[in-house]
Amino acid sequence: MTKKQIESKITPEKSDKASPKDKGSEEEQTSESKITPPRKDDKAIPKEERSEEEQTSSGLAEESKTTPPEKGAKMIPEFQGPEQEQTSESPTTPPKKDDKAILKDEGSEEEQISESKITPPRKDDKAIPKEERSEEEQTSSGLAEERIVTPEKHDKATQKDQGSEEEQIPESTTTPPEKDDEAIPKDEGSEEEQISALQAKEQDAMTKAGDSYRGGDLQDYKAHVIAKFDTSVDLHCDGPEMKVLSDAFKPHQKTFRPHTIILHGRPGVGKSALARSIILGWAQGKLYQDMSYVFLFSVREMKWTEKSSLAQLMANEWPHSQAPVTKIMSQPERLLFVIDGLDDMDSALQHDDMTLSRDWKDKQPIYILVYSLLRKALLSQSFLIITTRNTGLENLRSMVVSPLYILVEGLSASRRSQLVLENIPDDHQKIQVFHSVIENHQLFDQSQAPSFCSLVCEALQLQEKLGKRCTLPCQTLTDLYATLVFHQLTSRGPSQRALSKEEQITLVGLCRMALEGVWTMRSVFYDDDLKSYSLKQSEISALFHVNILLQVGHSSEQCYVFFDLSLQDFFAALYYVLEGLGEWNQYFSYITNQRNIMEVKRSSDSHLLEMKRFLFGLMNKDTLKTVEVLFRCPVTPPIKQKLQHCLSLIGQQVNGSSPMDTLDAFYYLFESQDEEFVHMALKSFQEVWLLINQKMDLMVSSYCLQQCQNLKAIRVDISDLFSVDNTPKLCPVALQKTQCKPLIIEWWENFCTVLSTHPNLKTLDLGHSILNEWSMKILCLKLRNSSCSIQNLTFKNSEVVSGLQYLWMLLVSNRNLKYLNLGNTPMKDDDIKLACEALKHPSCSLETLRLDSCELTLTGYELISKLLLSASSLKCLSLARNKVGVKSMTSLGEALSSSTCTLQKLILDGCDLIPVSCHMLTSALSSNRNLTHLCLSNNSLGTEEVQQLCQFLKKPECALRRLILNHCNIIKDAYGFLALILANNRKLTHLSLTMNPVGNSAMKLLCEALKEPTCYLQDLELVDCQLTENCCEDLACMITTTKHLQSLDLGNNALGDKGVITLCKGLKQSSSSLRRLGLAACGLTSKCCEVLSSALSCNPYLNSLNLVRNDFNTSGMLKLCSAFQNPASNLWIIGLWKQQFYAQVRRQLEEVQFIKPHVVIDGDWYSIDEDDRNWWKN
Repeated sequence: MTKKQIESKITPEKSDKASPKDKGSEEEQTSESKITPPRKDDKAIPKEERSEEEQTSSGLAEESKTTPPEKGAKMIPEFQGPEQEQTSESPTTPPKKDDKAILKDEGSEEEQISESKITPPRKDDKAIPKEERSEEEQTSSGLAEERIVTPEKHDKATQKDQGSEEEQIPESTTTPPEKDDEAIPKDEGSEEEQISALQAKEQDAMTKAGDSYRGGDLQDYKAHVIAKFDTSVDLHCDGPEMKVLSDAFKPHQKTFRPHTIILHGRPGVGKSALARSIILGWAQGKLYQDMSYVFLFSVREMKWTEKSSLAQLMANEWPHSQAPVTKIMSQPERLLFVIDGLDDMDSALQHDDMTLSRDWKDKQPIYILVYSLLRKALLSQSFLIITTRNTGLENLRSMVVSPLYILVEGLSASRRSQLVLENIPDDHQKIQVFHSVIENHQLFDQSQAPSFCSLVCEALQLQEKLGKRCTLPCQTLTDLYATLVFHQLTSRGPSQRALSKEEQITLVGLCRMALEGVWTMRSVFYDDDLKSYSLKQSEISALFHVNILLQVGHSSEQCYVFFDLSLQDFFAALYYVLEGLGEWNQYFSYITNQRNIMEVKRSSDSHLLEMKRFLFGLMNKDTLKTVEVLFRCPVTPPIKQKLQHCLSLIGQQVNGSSPMDTLDAFYYLFESQDEEFVHMALKSFQEVWLLINQKMDLMVSSYCLQQCQNLKAIRVDISDLFSVDNTPKLCPVALQKTQCKPLIIEWWENFCTVLSTHPNLKTLDLGHSILNEWSMKILCLKLRNSSCSIQNLTFKNSEVVSGLQYLWMLLVSNRNLKYLNLGNTPMKDDDIKLACEALKHPSCSLETLRLDSCELTLTGYELISKLLLSASSLKCLSLARNKVGVKSMTSLGEALSSSTCTLQKLILDGCDLIPVSCHMLTSALSSNRNLTHLCLSNNSLGTEEVQQLCQFLKKPECALRRLILNHCNIIKDAYGFLALILANNRKLTHLSLTMNPVGNSAMKLLCEALKEPTCYLQDLELVDCQLTENCCEDLACMITTTKHLQSLDLGNNALGDKGVITLCKGLKQSSSSLRRLGLAACGLTSKCCEVLSSALSCNPYLNSLNLVRNDFNTSGMLKLCSAFQNPASNLWIIGLWKQQFYAQVRRQLEEVQFIKPHVVIDGDWYSIDEDDRNWWKN
């Protein structure tokens, strides 16, 4: 299967990458596959007959129906489990042919990646009385927890990993165990003697125990596993999900055999249940029968900072105290360890001083043992199955060896839509809910987790009960949760709507605990945690009348989790709102050592994004009023202004913000549903770049763009949203009978309306958008609005061919439109004909038309030539990267030579011009008095062609001012002709010879010409022209002599420190008129910084300097910063990447901008240029 086919099967979240990065040795290979099992209809099971675990299904779990609550029923059913990973009890149907693990080939043949996707089957549930299950089985063990348990104290790691070579030492190399390790004798004598002694000790213990002892028996261990998990796991080894797992350790394409399987997915989809199914399947003789022993370690139930040995961990899982450790370890290649919830240990695994354990008897912190198993330093021949959330993948990828990644999915899309809509009787309301919930891809994707889905269903039912029908185009999760949570707090009658002092303390304490957990990546809390926050589980239940916190685990120390991880995020965000209550300051001082919430980025802080989303949602006025009622005082959260300022920075830093940053900001603001708040946050946005990949992206963007009153330019890249819409298939109500237009059309119309009504919006770039005929029709109709102010319209790289006919009508209807770019749009002759007719129309005001790479034909050129002869408004035409043959040039030449041709700018970049075509062009231009800009870049111009061009420039009627000859392979005598022209031309002001082999000798000729008083050249571009330090003496002399040259770009030439030191002699002279100097990638080091600093400090004219891609150290940069700060320096554009320097230099550069606020320091020097220097590119 091809890479593209594999990627099409992977469906991770935005924050999740589809596959791991291909790194490492031959051993460190990766693969991922995807399986979608069949589905069956569920049968409803009464709540009271189910355990908590059954009621929240998992990746392989039951997808139980949500029944309508009875009057006065609790928000969350008493027996419904948390967002733990449950398991299924139903049989599955055989897999499809393509439901196999798929190998993904990236990089070398040895380094491969693939992904597997497991979706839970449907089944009929069997009622299992709660009293027949253990506490752990009633509240499943791994699913809801999305934060890592962080203990109060961490054990310090002892030694640092010393490299890969050491890691290859066999695990048989052992070190003595601790004295108190009674299960394992000391390392004495040879290895054979040690094994014999251990076997003798085990045999002796078994003999003493007599018939009553069966701990060393493998069958007893299997019976123990079956007894432990059989009531909570309904195993079907013939199902496709188990087929994927059973084949996972087999060699793939005879080149790669994984030793580690990573089951990853959203929280709550069933990874822990799948882990329990694996060990149960082995114990029942249905799975992994080539493994002698399988052990399941749940990270949640471990004190993973405590010391232990691997032998002790296995002994802890044995039914009795004495485990046959030596026998187990005798065949490490037949050992399988299942580690559930590895991401809970993530913070410990990120220590810089991680050491490796190579001895199964060695006592180390448990996280060291797990790390050693991952790195294959401990029991390198053993096999591992890991479960983790998607958010834990990035860190895990750098640790594992030979992994296979398998995506675990939860509830199917059809099942989710059924659950959401099944308790809504009215068809009209059903359609509204369908659009508001299911069209919200974020909300709908999260509903894969059964516990999350149950919360959404409960909130929708509550909204219906309260008469709070959905009026938003899309439901926000904050609104749903606010309805759910605040209703529980305010439902006690008008006289009791406010909380008592004790209840306020409980709510604040719960929010504090949730917030600390989010920041420290903890989702499991213990009795000591509750005490430290003055909380009691009974008081929390009494406050909310529901099980917000659930007790989990079967260890001696009770632990708690929020019913769903998203609830913890909601209460954590609520903390920042309550922070605005002055009387509670004593409680809020508790939160310490936090990074600013504004610093949260999607790339590195994915576990914080949900809290940030709720935080914006809670800024809604109605929500804040509810909080005021609860606490009997006004709420003015200080975080509100900080949130607005945070987003305003994104608007100000256009070049430093990615399109995803902007879209994320829009989603946060949409969550608030407060137009005043949104308006204030978006005041600074003047330029916006958006990536539209989901239908909801359109609606969210429309909502926010409407509030960007200072918007001047938009770039939007729209994926293929308009071709096929499968969403209606999920709705049980026939949408076509409702006689309403599809929602995607409505949202697209709204988006286009926003574009056409902004008074300041002048530029619209459709980027890489894919627009079909009807979407183009809607766009062009909206842009024909008389209130539309757009002047520049770009479709470069867009797919718009099917709707071009509507575009030509727009040219006639909108007199504001001045610029149209159709680059990379294949143009048929009929399209060119319609375009030319529109351009000839007296109502058309278009001045610039770019047809770059449009596959023009001879007929097309003939039509364009006729257009140039007409009295059109067209002033600039680009035919770049279209092949212009002799016949085509004949037509163009006739038009250009005509006195009726008013064209001023012509771009023939990369048109494969041959000498005959060049001769025809220069002959035609000889009688043209209007052309001022000409670009002939990327055409091979011989000496003869350059000479002909210079003869055209010599004519007094020639009006050419800007000439671009980049990468034209100009050599030898041709520079002599150019020098002669420069010396006696008062009109040519800009010349670019970038990427031509100019060399030092030709540079000397050009410098002599520039020194002539009759040379009026202002701008000379010489990037990558094979210049060295030997030409710098001529350059220094020239810049002190010429009176007109203002811009000189010498980037990417090997001038070196000596060359720039020489050049500085000219910069120091008061006679220098240079305003702009490019020295990017010139091989400069700190050796030239003192002289350059001195020159900059005494030059009052130079205002723009490019120094990117040079090798300056800290001391050299500090000297330059001193010059930048000097009052005599007039620099205000500095080309430097601040991020590449150490903190001391970055602080000094920031100090420069503080002292001189007008100064711009940016690595993209060319984008800051205000001159029309890059006219031919735009």
